[in-house]
Amino acid sequence: MAGANALLLRALLESGCEVHFFSKASFVDPRAAAGGHPGFQFTDVDNRITDALRTGTERVPAVGLLTRMLDVFRYNRMVVRAMEREHNRSPFDVCVWLGDYARGRVAGLPTVSFAQGAPGTDARSVLRRFPEIVRHAGWAIAWKWRLLALMRLSNPGLPRFDFSDSIVVGSSRSRRILREEFRIPDARTASLPYPIDLEMFHPGPAPESDRRMRCLWLGRIVPRKRLDLFLDGIARTIRDGADVGATVVGRVGFVPGYEKLIAAFPFPERLDWIPSVPRSGVPGLMRAHDLLIQPSEEEDFGSSVAEAQACGLPVIVGKTNGNADYLCAADMQLQTDDPGELARAISAITSRAHRSPEPSRTFAVTTFDKAKIATRLMGLLATLVAARKGGGS
Repeated sequence: MAGANALLLRALLESGCEVHFFSKASFVDPRAAAGGHPGFQFTDVDNRITDALRTGTERVPAVGLLTRMLDVFRYNRMVVRAMEREHNRSPFDVCVWLGDYARGRVAGLPTVSFAQGAPGTDARSVLRRFPEIVRHAGWAIAWKWRLLALMRLSNPGLPRFDFSDSIVVGSSRSRRILREEFRIPDARTASLPYPIDLEMFHPGPAPESDRRMRCLWLGRIVPRKRLDLFLDGIARTIRDGADVGATVVGRVGFVPGYEKLIAAFPFPERLDWIPSVPRSGVPGLMRAHDLLIQPSEEEDFGSSVAEAQACGLPVIVGKTNGNADYLCAADMQLQTDDPGELARAISAITSRAHRSPEPSRTFAVTTFDKAKIATRLMGLLATLVAARKGGGS
């Protein structure tokens, strides 16, 4: 969400908002994104003492965990106290936590969390896909992550929802999880897509019509992202006679062993694996492909899906992917986890007589423009502030 935050910050400033940003500069320094705008102020909250303690002990078993927890607690407390001091001097209208759930609150100040979806998505995936993790990583590592997942989903591992008057997430899928898993009523949540850099991500020259159809998978290689479903669907499509190839871009994440899926792919001449691509190279990578596939579970808002649409690519998303809120006529959503359904979807897009980038590009420009999303966010904030002033909840 870091890139989206920079776009959103600039859009809020350009629309006339005054923004006072509180963060540790060594962690997030927004001054380059703000571009010296007169409505922008920055307070560097530097927790150097506990940060140094964490750095010096992070490799020591048990001790490292405790010092990390202390560092996080101390930093969050310092941020809230810095906001409180400034609010007492010159009152704010609203506090927005970008990319995270509020880690505290200033008395009397309405607080909004623009979070990266419902908490614990990877943890729930670890529990659901435990047998698969055992198969790839072994019992010891699988049980380690199972226990950590259970800790993440316990009360101490979850954020304090009561610090937020309102929670904004990227999709209705995330709102549904907040309601069903955490009992947060819809009245306290809203959904907004992230803005996309539409100048950076745009269509390129039309590809040769007779070249092989190229499918792209982009993201962390972790259980929730369903690389297995992607590869099985591609293999099924090839067996059915389609002239397609695939590229996987991403590193193996917190569970080792998932590279075995790539090594076992039955058509290695049709598959490329690129562990990483610099951010500046992603638009060109997308323009070199014809289709992006993201079969992830519980995706809040996959920015790579929106970026692919901005480049004019059709996309296929999984059955619980929040990007289903933001699909156009060129795109498809899977209804099952059946590789056969994915293969049929790939074949359907491949067989289209005309694969113009215009429908996807037009939709992206309409949906992910930073000014439009900033305007919608300001409307949500204004409604919250008005409700608080009027005595509403």
